[in-house]
Amino acid sequence: MNKNKILIMLLFSLFPFWIQAEEVACVLPKPAHISVQNEKGFQINAKTVIYATPQASATAELWAATLRKGTGLELLVKVTSRAANKQGICFVLPEKTTDTESYSLNITTKRVLIESQGAAGLFYGAQTVNQLLPAEVLEGKGNIQEISLPSLTVQDSPRFKWRGYMQDVSRTFYSVDVLKKYIDVMALYKLNTLHLHLTDDQGWRIEIKKYPRLTSEKATRFPDEYNQPEKRSGFYTQEEMKDLVAYAAARHIRIVPEIDVPGHCWPVLINYPELAVSSNLYPDYVMPFCATYHVWGHQFTPNTLDPTSEKVYQFLDDVFTELVEIFPSEYIHFGGDEVVHSVWQNEPRIKQFMADKGMKRVEELQSYFVSRVSKIIRSKGKQPIGWNDILSDAKNLPKGTNIMSWIGSSAVKNAAQYGFPTIATPSSHLYFDIRQGSPDDGLLADLAYPYAISLQKVYEYDPASGLTEQEQKCLLGVQANMWPAVPQEVKDINVQNFPRLLALAEIAWADNKKDYQDFEKRLAPQYNRLDALKIDYYRPGGHIIATWEPKDVKTNDYVVWEWEVTPKVYANGRVMAGLFYTQGKNKLNIKKMQLLENGKVIAEDTHRGFADETRATSKPKNYLYFLDVKDYKPQARYTLRAEVSGYAGTDSYGNVIFSLAPYQDFSAVEADK
Repeated sequence: MNKNKILIMLLFSLFPFWIQAEEVACVLPKPAHISVQNEKGFQINAKTVIYATPQASATAELWAATLRKGTGLELLVKVTSRAANKQGICFVLPEKTTDTESYSLNITTKRVLIESQGAAGLFYGAQTVNQLLPAEVLEGKGNIQEISLPSLTVQDSPRFKWRGYMQDVSRTFYSVDVLKKYIDVMALYKLNTLHLHLTDDQGWRIEIKKYPRLTSEKATRFPDEYNQPEKRSGFYTQEEMKDLVAYAAARHIRIVPEIDVPGHCWPVLINYPELAVSSNLYPDYVMPFCATYHVWGHQFTPNTLDPTSEKVYQFLDDVFTELVEIFPSEYIHFGGDEVVHSVWQNEPRIKQFMADKGMKRVEELQSYFVSRVSKIIRSKGKQPIGWNDILSDAKNLPKGTNIMSWIGSSAVKNAAQYGFPTIATPSSHLYFDIRQGSPDDGLLADLAYPYAISLQKVYEYDPASGLTEQEQKCLLGVQANMWPAVPQEVKDINVQNFPRLLALAEIAWADNKKDYQDFEKRLAPQYNRLDALKIDYYRPGGHIIATWEPKDVKTNDYVVWEWEVTPKVYANGRVMAGLFYTQGKNKLNIKKMQLLENGKVIAEDTHRGFADETRATSKPKNYLYFLDVKDYKPQARYTLRAEVSGYAGTDSYGNVIFSLAPYQDFSAVEADK
């Protein structure tokens, strides 16, 4: 045989291992040390057995359940103290474990060996293996008969102890099932803290048995006049939340509850007015966030809890007493942010209290309140956390108060230099309700902030930047936050969160050696996993499907525009369509928008709209139209139609946007089409 042909055949025989080595490097977050061998790895098939030491059996069973569902393989788990010496998939923990999150992973032809000194570390080793599996395993269809794992070794441990994500469930309520899905994804990428913002002006979301009015309809449900879907109202029973806590704990995620006081307390005040500073309690119900601007002229309520009232502290003691029975986390978050101090300054009774206590500034009264609340929380065996607004009187804050730093570029340093334990969550980098690209891309993002937070901006953030060595000792970790005032549908928060949440996972776990191109390479395979999990994610261009320009516009009469949207219709759901004016002398009048199926109108929205530059969170956006797909047909052709005319001219440019949010959360994604 020709020597060149032999060489070519040899190269092709080695090529699969090279590709495999490249793919293995795509683990995210990046392990501390990973070494890939160009040799045959481990085969998972019908003969594979999973072995676990007694202490490792729970992790092994949980991992095996996912693999069974995804492959259809039986995959027995056998418990033995000699698991490390078996041929199979081996989970090994010592008899006496620690709280370490470090682990080692060794894959050879004979075995997959995951070892740690702690249950959390063992679990994270299993998550690394999950990222070596085909993405299809996560679909749970049970039709994969054999999987090849590469030969490699990993030694890994996290950079930070606090690797968090906050979900506000007050402004928009989300079901336990939605939260469980997020817990699954957090676990896959080694995040370990779910912070639940359980209370705010838009609703109280956790059952407190001593105060049943907190979960009455007027504290948890938006009035019909606001046309909010029923699923956006509600609360969690204590049993539901205990179930969620257990689900998270099995995946080594702690749930940190937040009861936001003394501001952001409207549901409390309208149900228990004796706890309020004043009698100003209009209106007597909760409303969507964006509606508050039209009622109060801004987002803040005209009242707060009374920081001088012993009834308030008894109320909080009672609430926290019930809370600690639900949440085993060592932390309770008490908020403390955005308190409208003018409410206190205008109340004679409050001013007299301050005078009696020798207080000259309302910030001192805020510190008094924080001290009282912190003492209550500590009396329950928990550590208090507050937003960094409370640092306005840092010298009077109780030492050891944990600070969640969100305001300003120097927020983390401000907390750390006073010696407060600090979680970095700056709005400049880690508020994922803020837009990722253009304000004209149709994404439902909070546009109150004048900047975008790109994926690269998240990735390049270093929470320890600018901190001295001593200040870095105060840095507990890092967290991203989702405030769903504008992005309310599950699809919309998914698009805002992903893939940015994976960049957050990277900076929370991996070392600080930045290489964005390497990150992008490792990120690429994760999109297939998100597709398999039925999680939508951001794509450059957002929801733009077309554009218009002056030649498309007429002034004296309405014209009909049509666009094929078949690839964008993939399930029963609610369509958001709209015309985003971007430039030109003239705006657009919109008569109506329709959705057609095979040429027949199946949905229409006939309100009169106006396509202009309005993007403010607080203002109505009547250039958005909502259409329902109630009987989706996979083989049908779908068309979006609009009737428009130029307003006083034709010099108009803009984007046409279209997005469908499935009625059933996590049931389908656009990639399915």
